[in-house]
Amino acid sequence: MESSENTNLKFLKAFSELLETKSFEQITVSDLAKKAQLSRRAFYNHFNSKEGFLRESILIIFDDITKILNNDLLYEEVILKEMLSYMYTNKEIIKSFVCFFPNIDNIIKDYIKGMIIYSNIPDLHKQLETAYQVPYSFALDIYISTIESIILNWIDNDFTESPEKIAKYITSVVRI
Repeated sequence: MESSENTNLKFLKAFSELLETKSFEQITVSDLAKKAQLSRRAFYNHFNSKEGFLRESILIIFDDITKILNNDLLYEEVILKEMLSYMYTNKEIIKSFVCFFPNIDNIIKDYIKGMIIYSNIPDLHKQLETAYQVPYSFALDIYISTIESIILNWIDNDFTESPEKIAKYITSVVRI
């Protein structure tokens, strides 16, 4: 019996491959199952519908990333490399979601914001205000937007740079 994570990953990969040739509306559950080399029953054991799959898919990706980031809530460069390596390994899936998913910029920004706010970065409030010389809400937005911009640029450029290089860019540009 396959693990739930492995099954989800197969459906995610199948979905990203199908998006290269079909629109979301044209993709059927049968298409997904066939491409993933799994049964329709396997699909419905995990998801209620194609739309449910879409909603769950982004959560699956964020859940995997969160598991990595939760290993070091200070978000040191080592953990950033690990997270970026996950993205690089799954670049076809990540790229298709960034290109396809409505409002992905806002979803990513909200995700980063949540992760930063609930991190273990000491004196986050004070550090951001000191580093950017503006009130906290502005400084937090600058910090988050910088990280988001680097990651989305990397994705838009087909993951040309290594995860290590992108981690260096992030740690050298953000000010805390």
